[in-house]
Amino acid sequence: MTTKLNGILTLFLALIVQLSFAQEKTISGTVTDQDGLPLPGVNILVQGTTTGTQSDFDGEYTIMAEVGQVLVFSYIGQKNASMTVGASNTINVQMQEDAQALEEVVVTAFGTGDRNAKATVYANQTVKSEDLLSVPNKNALEALRGKAAGVNLSTASGSVGSSTRIVLRGSGSLTGNNNALIVIDGVAIDNTATSGGAGQSTTGYSDFGNRFNDVNPDDIASVTILKGPSATSLYGSRGASGVVLITTKTGQGKKMQVNYNGSTSMETAIIVLQRQSKFGQGYDNLHLDSGENWSWGPAMDGVVRPWTSPIDSDGDGSLEALTRPYSPVRNQLQDFFNTGYTVTQNINLSGSNDGFTYYASYGNTKQTGILDNTSYNRNNITFNASAKLSEKLKSDFKVSYARVDQNTAQEGSRAFEGNNAYAMAIQSPVNIPFTELRDYKSPFHGIDGYWGSYSSVNPYYILNEYGNEAEIDNFLANASLTYNFLDNLSITGRFGGNIVNTQTDVWTPTYTPAQQLVWTDDLQIATRNSKHSSLGEYINTNIKVENLDATVLLNYDAEFSEDLKLTAAGGYNFFQRTADRLIGSSVGGLVVPDTYNLANSSQQPTSSMFRSKYRIFGVLGNATLGYKDAAFLELSARNDWSSTLPSANNSFLYGAVGASVVVTDLFNLENDILNYAKLRGSYGTSGKDADLYLLNSYFVGNPEIVSLGDYSLTLPKNGIPGFTIGNTIGNPGLKPELTTTYEVGLDFGFFKNRLSGAYTYYHSNHDDQLVTISLPRSTGYTQTVSNIGRMENKGHELSLTLKPILGLVDGLNFELFGAYSTNDNKVVTITDDIDELTIGTFGFAAGTTVTMIAKEGLPFGTFKGNDFKYNDQGEVIVDGNTGFPVYPDDDVILGNNQPDYLVNFGANLNYKGFGFRVLFDRKKGGLFASQTKYNTNFNGTNVNTTVYNREPYIFPNSVVDNGDGTFSENIVQITEQDYFTNYDAPVSTQLIDASFLKLREVELSYTFSKALLKDTFFTNARLSLFGKNLKYWLPDSNKYADPEVNGPGLTDNAQGIETTQTPSSRSVGLNLQLSF
Repeated sequence: MTTKLNGILTLFLALIVQLSFAQEKTISGTVTDQDGLPLPGVNILVQGTTTGTQSDFDGEYTIMAEVGQVLVFSYIGQKNASMTVGASNTINVQMQEDAQALEEVVVTAFGTGDRNAKATVYANQTVKSEDLLSVPNKNALEALRGKAAGVNLSTASGSVGSSTRIVLRGSGSLTGNNNALIVIDGVAIDNTATSGGAGQSTTGYSDFGNRFNDVNPDDIASVTILKGPSATSLYGSRGASGVVLITTKTGQGKKMQVNYNGSTSMETAIIVLQRQSKFGQGYDNLHLDSGENWSWGPAMDGVVRPWTSPIDSDGDGSLEALTRPYSPVRNQLQDFFNTGYTVTQNINLSGSNDGFTYYASYGNTKQTGILDNTSYNRNNITFNASAKLSEKLKSDFKVSYARVDQNTAQEGSRAFEGNNAYAMAIQSPVNIPFTELRDYKSPFHGIDGYWGSYSSVNPYYILNEYGNEAEIDNFLANASLTYNFLDNLSITGRFGGNIVNTQTDVWTPTYTPAQQLVWTDDLQIATRNSKHSSLGEYINTNIKVENLDATVLLNYDAEFSEDLKLTAAGGYNFFQRTADRLIGSSVGGLVVPDTYNLANSSQQPTSSMFRSKYRIFGVLGNATLGYKDAAFLELSARNDWSSTLPSANNSFLYGAVGASVVVTDLFNLENDILNYAKLRGSYGTSGKDADLYLLNSYFVGNPEIVSLGDYSLTLPKNGIPGFTIGNTIGNPGLKPELTTTYEVGLDFGFFKNRLSGAYTYYHSNHDDQLVTISLPRSTGYTQTVSNIGRMENKGHELSLTLKPILGLVDGLNFELFGAYSTNDNKVVTITDDIDELTIGTFGFAAGTTVTMIAKEGLPFGTFKGNDFKYNDQGEVIVDGNTGFPVYPDDDVILGNNQPDYLVNFGANLNYKGFGFRVLFDRKKGGLFASQTKYNTNFNGTNVNTTVYNREPYIFPNSVVDNGDGTFSENIVQITEQDYFTNYDAPVSTQLIDASFLKLREVELSYTFSKALLKDTFFTNARLSLFGKNLKYWLPDSNKYADPEVNGPGLTDNAQGIETTQTPSSRSVGLNLQLSF
């Protein structure tokens, strides 16, 4: 009996042990990458079951499993890891980078599905959130600077909230839009720049930015840049200039994660202009004049003199003025600017639970500009969510709202035209102290007492009393449903919209200066009557732009065998843009000063309204055939129907074909030296439709009927409106522009991925350009739009990453990176009768105008204007009587704005929580035309005007034409004042080398270890000190302006013209990131 009992007990105990082993238990741990950093979003699956989870933001996970079962860890870009459950309840995993995948997942066009980078057949670059936000930026486009190859960014102004232009692989359209399309989570946004005031002219404009500025950079997960038709053809005509795909953040991890990202920085103006410090107010190198804005006066001698107008400040009849030594003011131009401040605050929370993911954020960016009374305040709210409604149905919903309040300064004007405060400042003599002018309400510095006589207004009065304000509401939303019919067949419907409401208010105050008294030689008092007055003006503009974007897409995956797989998608897309613009303007001044309302107009205010609707819809398809996950063939096509083309030509088809081969996989070539090699090539076409309302002739409302000097007749007259036929005759035979591109490239990795990179060569032809051409007046019209010409772009792109000590030192990560690109642009043909088109013009002054042209055989953006006349020996021909150079009879080609190459390079260093990052940005070649140079030459304030110390000189390398084919030595002397004021120096002398090298970003950071945070409620903490644009290097010829800040046309094609815009700035700040 005892033996039986013992046997039963033994069997029972064995059974208990077996049952204990079979029971599930909780396994937890941390997943890190090969550098020891936590990996969020790692998939953990119990092999052979459906039980799984994901690691959270800190790489931590929890899962139920039985002893003996295998946990499989998988993550994009990392090799899968398998761990067997044993006695321990803790399993920590360090994953290793997959050497065969440089960028494992690429966001593809039109939401046709993210795919393995090996399967792409075209060049693409993805900038991830950590790189985009490596240094805090006020907007996402600025954050892209220096972080991708073949991306050319230019800024219209250094003022708050200014617009930025992005061009990929050069300009492809002679007169159309060359800006890349911006797509956020599948919805194309309106990125048009908004201007106010006089608009894009020599008399100034207000730059209220473009709408990508409204996006919160902290909400962006990644930016993917698609350049060629193979990548962009599915976007139709809207993507012909390239596409920038923005993917916003979504919820991750089981637990709710709260993140804070805040920064504060100080900005100071980058002053490129070098001013002379020898000569002060006056003229002829002799006559001192306290009301003169010229600096052609006598040499400054330090003698204390009056420098303001004599005024009767206390009303007792006696005149008094402020005095100071007649000496240059140290750091005068720097003193004109303020120290700007930017504070950003971002907080978000995210997580997932039972098939539901969520991400919600709030962000605020508040900026005080480097100019008085300029500010920018942006508030962002974002909510993204997805839900698994059933086993077959999934929904996604994303919505964001941005509110922008902006007060900016007027930009871009010629001397004494418009109200550009910076233009006024750089024309001020070097002995004028700006620090004292800040008190613009003082009787000595106000409208009556301000020292300047010649149409000048105290620049601080302009900044504080003139108005340039904008209120912008930007709403973006999209929703989608995906239904899986089968495991390999699904349909997705997505509807999105972008609605932008913009109100701008631009005003000019009312003032009438008293007759001005000034001090002249020997302290004599003289009068001036040249100051201008203002009756006041108010302009109110309301703009509403509404984009609607709808897509239905059927996705299909097929596996014909273990080696042969197909991925295909096809569908329908509808896009519509409606725009309403209403402008109201006062007439004849304002009745009550300083009251800015249309009801305060002295005469009946005028109004104008413009409404437009654009619609395009298309069918599209894409298919990729893969062999052994190493060789791929991709086909894509789209057919569009556009509302801006005639019914006979409004349907146009284009597509692309491409192939890629991962030779290291297909032929098993991977070894210790070569880890990865992929060859790729593609050929594709894309179309671009016409602008609005070009098919038919139309009438223009309320035209100017008569203009005879001081007399003009403009409708409406006595409240009666009128219309007249417009100057443009419609062309019902228009067809779309067509771009044909081929590209070949290589992606590679060597030495266990210590050296990796990508190279691409591309060649594009842009045919059937939609161009405005002139007509004989006998036709009754002045112009029409026609399909003519061809333009060509070709170039090279190279990106490299070097990790020389990868895996050699525990915890040490050091990386060098860089990108290089060239673009060779040429206008191949225009028409048989026309070989030159005008793209834009800018007049520095009467008689000195630069023209930007497109000319056969030359690059797009070529400058044309007058130059010196040379003989065959290269000597300058001068007038034998005046000693001034003579002009040739016709304008000549002077160069172009195209850079020779773009390059960026930098380094990342991380060791045990400490981090260091540096980024340089370089542009070589190209020219820009400088209004700053012209103005300060004319006024005698820049260093170029003292080369000969104001002594008479003979123009260098000059001869006199004897009229018989011979030349004699020039002996006639001129003065610098005569040359720069009485002789209109040719346009060629206003062009400057646009090259630069900038220290774009520097960051020193520390990430707190888990051990330091264990007794806090923080799961992550990072503190950094950063700087932007801390140092720059320019050619010796550029003593005038930042070549990156140019373009009076904001985002149009007439780039490379600097019109005394607000300078750019450098910044230094602190950034704090917290998670809990």
